[in-house]
Amino acid sequence: MSNDHSDDDGIMQFAAENTDERVGRGQTWRVLIIDDEKDVHSATTFALRSTEVVGRPLEFLHATSAREAQQILRTHKDIAVILLDVVMETPNAGLDLVPLIRDELAIKDTRIILRTGQPNQAPEIEVIRDYDINDYKLKSELTQSRLFASLTTAIRSYKQIQTIEAGKKSLAMIVKSSAQLLTESGLHEFAQGVILHLSGLLSIAPEGLICARRRDRNDGNTRIIAAAGHYKPLINKPLSELNEEDAQNSLLECLDSQCNIYNKHGIALYLGSEDRGDMACFVSSAAELDEVDEQLLELFCSNITICADNLGHVTQLSEYAYHDALTGLPNRNALVDYVSKAIAEKRVEGYCLCLIDIDNFSEINTSLGQDYGDDLLQGVAAKMREQFPAPNFVARIFGDTFALFGPSDSINQDRIIKPFSSPFDIDGEEQIISVTAGVVPISEVNGDGEEAIKDATIVLKTAKRHSHGEVLLFRHNMIDDAQRRLGMLRHLRSAFRLEQLFMVFQPKLRLSDLEVTGFEALIRWRDENGEMIPPATFIPLAEQSGLIVEMGAWIYKQSLMALKDLHDQGWNDRHMSVNLSVAQLQHRGVLDMLKNNAAEVGIDPKWVNLEITESLAISDFDATLDLLNDIKAMGFTLSLDDFGTGYSSLNLLHRLPIDFLKLDRSLVEASDSTSGGDILEMIVQLAGKLGMEVIAEGVEESDQVSFLKNLDCDHAQGFYYAKPMEKDVLLTWLTNKENKNV
Repeated sequence: MSNDHSDDDGIMQFAAENTDERVGRGQTWRVLIIDDEKDVHSATTFALRSTEVVGRPLEFLHATSAREAQQILRTHKDIAVILLDVVMETPNAGLDLVPLIRDELAIKDTRIILRTGQPNQAPEIEVIRDYDINDYKLKSELTQSRLFASLTTAIRSYKQIQTIEAGKKSLAMIVKSSAQLLTESGLHEFAQGVILHLSGLLSIAPEGLICARRRDRNDGNTRIIAAAGHYKPLINKPLSELNEEDAQNSLLECLDSQCNIYNKHGIALYLGSEDRGDMACFVSSAAELDEVDEQLLELFCSNITICADNLGHVTQLSEYAYHDALTGLPNRNALVDYVSKAIAEKRVEGYCLCLIDIDNFSEINTSLGQDYGDDLLQGVAAKMREQFPAPNFVARIFGDTFALFGPSDSINQDRIIKPFSSPFDIDGEEQIISVTAGVVPISEVNGDGEEAIKDATIVLKTAKRHSHGEVLLFRHNMIDDAQRRLGMLRHLRSAFRLEQLFMVFQPKLRLSDLEVTGFEALIRWRDENGEMIPPATFIPLAEQSGLIVEMGAWIYKQSLMALKDLHDQGWNDRHMSVNLSVAQLQHRGVLDMLKNNAAEVGIDPKWVNLEITESLAISDFDATLDLLNDIKAMGFTLSLDDFGTGYSSLNLLHRLPIDFLKLDRSLVEASDSTSGGDILEMIVQLAGKLGMEVIAEGVEESDQVSFLKNLDCDHAQGFYYAKPMEKDVLLTWLTNKENKNV
């Protein structure tokens, strides 16, 4: 195109003179001239030669076609202003380029000034609005001063947009870096992370950065804890070994003044803390910072300081999360992570996991005190650390259960038992303990560390059910057994809720006249298929799961209600025996439960006989004695069940407030042997001297009845006389017995 321009008062002169346009890249404003007339390029650059806009010179890029402009725009992203001719190859070539710039190339910040030599080629208002056109001028209007004014307005707008976007990105980077730095495992890693994030914030390579720390403000010992670039060899060395005096002085000035330092040599940022000592980070950079940059750096420093202060708390929380405070060993979380990582990295060939449980620890802890128990646990931890060094991994996963993960050749029965073969010295006293252990080869584990612990726990529980002091190796049927028990427990809970459990009652008879003196309440379970589930199968499940407390309260109340019904129908001088489990007696509300239910049903406690096992009476004897005395004071009678199966109760028996001694069925079955008969005779005589009545349970044969009568045993209970019966059947049986006068 050609245009005629008059030469009056500053109208642009389109001269052919060519000047050097490239000045100081990186510190210039880039202006792209897109016009198919070369004279326009020359005139524009001549008019704006040696011109500074907003503190920077201009740098010009040139394109004489839309296609050439596209190539430049795809390779140069930091163009401040585009001077765009509307008409070039086609009448709308310039306008067609605008949506490509804004949409396809996603160049949003660059300002666009449309120019045309033909007034009738003015763009539609919608184009200016929708594509963010900064200005539109006729070439005839662009005097030197007007071009300068228009360009200055556009560059200021570009700078503001850039500042806002840079601020957004910087703020996002600050937030992100703060979050990431909190995950670092130590102060050195944290400081190295600060350097990397700071270089990203300043858009410089991580070269020439250094982080120094002064642990004590009264101490001149300042060390370099992180560095990048040519400073990297100085890590962990005194700051005094830094040969660059300017960098050293900047860091010291920053630490002494506790302020950020900006000078011609670089930037020193203060990252102080009372708790961890002063820190400062030096950036060797000649770049000048504007006010916004400095504000962003101040914000960065504030955030990083807070993060650094929190690093100690995070480390402490990590200690709590992965270490056992009592023994100093790793805890369950640490074990899970360690085993999971080993499995993921396939470093478990020939490895196994062993769980070790101290036998009868709860009794030791209760009888000798928690401090004694804690000392014992610490002693066990120390011995295990000594016995199983690396590559073994020792942990305490809960209570008195320890874990050992390592090569199977070092985890065998002899080595597992060895730390416990000699007594522990606890406060000058020797304490001998035994342990039970379950071992699972990792090759048998289908999953991660969590699954390995589950499998080992199943083995340990299986071992403890069999006997104490055993080291048991994993077998696949253990998982099947555990799953069956879990399934049965679910069915038991459901049956309890649906009232599929019911009570039966077995009569007790006085041997001298065969008069019914009472009944024992027993629970039964008939499943949805009508099949009976043996109590020996589901009662242990209820005890292990804790369901026994709720179930026991239900059994107790049902038994009282049955007794009340029996009394109301004329059998009012009979008592009802109800078993109390260990969990029930240890429950803090047991006394209220016993008293309140008896009062609610309307039963005098003297007709209620509560049965406890011999093992319960012996464990934690003093606490049990206090509880039994409280129960007796409320008017209940007490029976000691399964007597003869224990081994240490004879010397304590006289101290227990027991009314009835129940002979275990195994003793009754052995009565036909000489030794069995002698034991029975001794127990009956002992009970008589202690003022207790004796009840023989499991009586099934006439010879047993005769033998017991000869011993002057007081009561008998068993199939020989009557099986356990539901209440209605029991009432019929009682009536028939009375009519027969048996």
